[in-house]
Amino acid sequence: MSNCFQALGSVDPPGVVQYLDPIFTPRSARYSSKELFYVASLPGFTSLPRQLVPDGRRALQPPVYLYGWEIDRAKLGEYAEENNLREFVEKTVWLDEDEDEDDDKDEDEDEDEDEPKTRIIIAENESRTMLNVMYSLAKDVGLRLRPQCPLGSVLAQGTMVSFFALYSNYQLANAPLKTEIAALQDHLRACIGETEPPKWLPDDEEFQWRQLYLR
Repeated sequence: MSNCFQALGSVDPPGVVQYLDPIFTPRSARYSSKELFYVASLPGFTSLPRQLVPDGRRALQPPVYLYGWEIDRAKLGEYAEENNLREFVEKTVWLDEDEDEDDDKDEDEDEDEDEPKTRIIIAENESRTMLNVMYSLAKDVGLRLRPQCPLGSVLAQGTMVSFFALYSNYQLANAPLKTEIAALQDHLRACIGETEPPKWLPDDEEFQWRQLYLR
């Protein structure tokens, strides 16, 4: 992998070795649910340890870590409402018994009583709304988001948390510049009150060591 990522500021420089919890010892065996909950209780990293930088010379490659911010869905929802970024879709729902009985009064008596009763409603697609906000905030500062889907999910706070992902430890060569991320951080502070700096947290579906992984 190219060494151009050394100037990112989000990765430990060569020669710096962080002490890592024994849970990060490379292993081919999958992690148990108990171990994953333990990983979720750890604070994450402001600078990615060299041990978690993919290296083709090693037998096992590290778990996927995402760099960015934990999401406050309520704040992003408010921003979406204020800036006309909410997205809606048609959704089929089952009628409850009371609604079903009311509708039956208006139906043809010959209609099959066993036919399922449903209704089409308009509902918000929350994930799409969150994505609209992320892309809009990034576009405001001229930042092109690298991941195919910046709405991630990470192990944090003892559980799984929604995440605004800028890139992963497998995308270091194409990561945004420090100046771009700093501009986005200032914009997030002004628009949604985000005061925390970006950090590294583990992808909740990709926490495992493997022989080869390209992302």
